[in-house]
Formats: sequence, structure tokens, C-alpha cells
Amino acid sequence: MATTTDPKHPSRRFSKETRKQLAAIGRHTVLLIWSFIVLFPLYWIVSMSLKPPREAISLPPDWVFLPTVYNYIQLAAESSYVSAFVNSLVMVVSSVILVLLIGVPAAYILSRYDVPKQRDVLVWILSSRMLPPIAVVIPFFVIFRALNLYDTRIGMVLMYITINISLVVWVMKAFFDGIPETLEEAARVDGATHFQAFLRVTLPSAKPGIISVAIISFIFAWIELLFGLVLTNNRAVTVSMQVYQFIGVRQIEWSLLAAATTVIIIPVLLFVVAVNKYLAAGLSFGVVIKE
Repeated sequence: MATTTDPKHPSRRFSKETRKQLAAIGRHTVLLIWSFIVLFPLYWIVSMSLKPPREAISLPPDWVFLPTVYNYIQLAAESSYVSAFVNSLVMVVSSVILVLLIGVPAAYILSRYDVPKQRDVLVWILSSRMLPPIAVVIPFFVIFRALNLYDTRIGMVLMYITINISLVVWVMKAFFDGIPETLEEAARVDGATHFQAFLRVTLPSAKPGIISVAIISFIFAWIELLFGLVLTNNRAVTVSMQVYQFIGVRQIEWSLLAAATTVIIIPVLLFVVAVNKYLAAGLSFGVVIKE
């Protein structure tokens, strides 16, 4: 390793290559520490779910243990939890599909056409996310009761669409703004209609953005709790609400609570891993050089 010492210039004590290596080691050390901080709670929950109930809360914790699926078998026997899981899966997936069907075309129109008072329309759409949920949940409760949507899957699907529509429209508008219109014009010159140009040229170019907003919409709806607590009672209870059944007044069933939490996390992880390659481009809001 080439090192040179210059008393007058301490920063030149190491060669350029050495400084690069030290910088890389520093970056990797910081990333390792940050990864440990982020992943340790996940490890702790999963390891608790794989321990017998007594070992789950033992102090000091058993770092080496024989994994068991006992807690997951107990969880599968809880019919209310299984029903809530199915409820959440059906409602969240339905809401994501519908919000994309509504939000993506709306974003395209706002990007490509001169919509009157476009900025006001965008702000109006965003206004659905400006107020904290606790400030609007009571009006929603009154409206849902009046329209017989209280404690129904359809009602919760509409609720999730309301939560996520502003995210889809704003992010996808940024994506469509970054896709050159000349691509569509070239397709129309070749004989494609406006709709065909959108379907075959623009939409595939915006696929990373669509997948990214689908993931974020899925996560927002999957972990939503407040509206579920107020707008459901029995038939449309969500899985995040059912976790609380393991927290009693006198006792907390830690091992079952950990297993239930792990099951909630799994669909989100599988979804993100399946479409991971699109996330980086999607979260960059589709930075495309526009002609």
C-alpha cells in the first residue's frame, strides 16, 4: 500500500486509492449498522413466533433454540383471525386493482390534456390526504351508516381507494410527464389510434411507476387500522384489528402475537420481493429525459 507522509498537508498522508478504500469501508460499516438497527426488530418478532410460549418471553433471551411451528398451528385454529386475514386480502387486493384502474387514466389525462383548472383539480385530489384520519373518520362513519356501507367489504374497499387515490394520481402524473409525447406521435404515424398508443407505448413505459404505487397502496391499505376500528364491527374486520385479540386485560399472549404479526408481514414482503426490480425506477418518479 503506497503511503506518503506530508507534514504540511495531513490530508495527503494517504494515497488517493487508500482514501477511496477507507471511504468504502466507512460506507459499508454505516450500512451494516443501519441494516442491523432496521432488521433486528423483524428478527426478534420472527424468532419469538418460532419459540414455545414460555421461551418467547424468557430473560435473558435464548439466542439458540429449536424452532417450532406450534404458534402458527394455534393461530390457524383461530377462526376469527383466519376470517380477518381473508377479509383483508380480498379487500386490499380489490382496492389496489380499482385504484389503479381509476388513478392511472386520470393521471394520464391530467398529464397530456389541458384540463381546465388543472392545478385546482390536483390540489382537490390531494386534499383527501391533507387531514389526519382521526379528523375525518367520524364523518365517514355517518356516511357509511346512511349508505348501508358500515361493516361491509365494499365499504372498506371504497375507504382504501379514498386513502390511496391521491398517491396514484400524483405519482403517475409525474411519470407520464417524464415520458416523451413523441413516442405516442410516432405510434400514431404508424397507424395506431390514440388509445392504442397509450396502451402499447405509454403504459409499458410507465410500468415501474404503476408497480411502485401498487406496492405502496397495498402497504397503506394492509396496515390501516383506525378506519377499520371505526367502520367495521364483525363482517369486514381486518387482520390488523385481529392482532389485538391476543392482548388481554390480564395477560398478553406474546408468542401468538408474534406469530400473527409475522403472518401480516409476509404478504407485503412477498409482494415487494416479487417486483423488487421495478422499485428503484418507480421510486425515482420515472426520471426520463423529455425531448
